[in-house]
Amino acid sequence: MHPKIVERHELYVIGLSMTCEENELHTLMPELWREFSRRSHEIPALPESFPLDVSLEHRGTKYTQCVGLPVPTLERIPKGMKGYHVPAARYIFWKHEGPDIEIWKSFDKIQRFAHKQGIELDPLDFKIDETREGTHHLYQRIL
Repeated sequence: MHPKIVERHELYVIGLSMTCEENELHTLMPELWREFSRRSHEIPALPESFPLDVSLEHRGTKYTQCVGLPVPTLERIPKGMKGYHVPAARYIFWKHEGPDIEIWKSFDKIQRFAHKQGIELDPLDFKIDETREGTHHLYQRIL
């Protein structure tokens, strides 16, 4: 499989979010996922939706991440959670089927593909990791 360019429709996401230093992601993200697993039933999710790990922005050494579910609207956000509107956009897509710890390698393939093709990636490093039945559907936004 090779990376490919895809269109994603607009999306609303409700979930738990955090901002942290890049070197803290490997310890704080598992905690965020555990909390999400405990509270995901509170989210008025769309039927048959899959969990999303959304990298909202990367500024300097800080990342802002959200772990959540797609929802029809942002009208009912559970206490302690946040809602985000993700506009329709174009992405480079890659299906990651290896160990979770190697997802960075798949994003590296996406970035190399973009560079080879002369495609400009979103400067905020906006990414979506959609977990579907043991695989990760990875999307990195392009301009």
